[in-house]
Amino acid sequence: MKIVEKRFRGSQMCRVFSYPIAYEIVRMLLKEGPMNLDEIVRRAKRSKSCVCTHLTKLRLANIVRFEKKWRKTIYWIKYPKEVADFMKVCEKLVMRTTRRLRKDF
Repeated sequence: MKIVEKRFRGSQMCRVFSYPIAYEIVRMLLKEGPMNLDEIVRRAKRSKSCVCTHLTKLRLANIVRFEKKWRKTIYWIKYPKEVADFMKVCEKLVMRTTRRLRKDF
């Protein structure tokens, strides 16, 4: 894989995680494991269309996988360890920058 393509995929992943609802969906799936769409909608407290939009973005970024079982669609994290590690780094960076902001002001 070319370096340019790797950078593009990395930026695409960061873009997907920039949406708070997508971030929350990933956190739920990491914590709870596979969930169907109705459970995700109920727990996220968002409309079904909003959740579906973000699940589609997460699928296109290769973060979330899905399987249709009769009338239900089950979603799960494709690479749970790597995604969990990525989110921990993001949260650590947020804590660090927040601490810095408090110190500056």
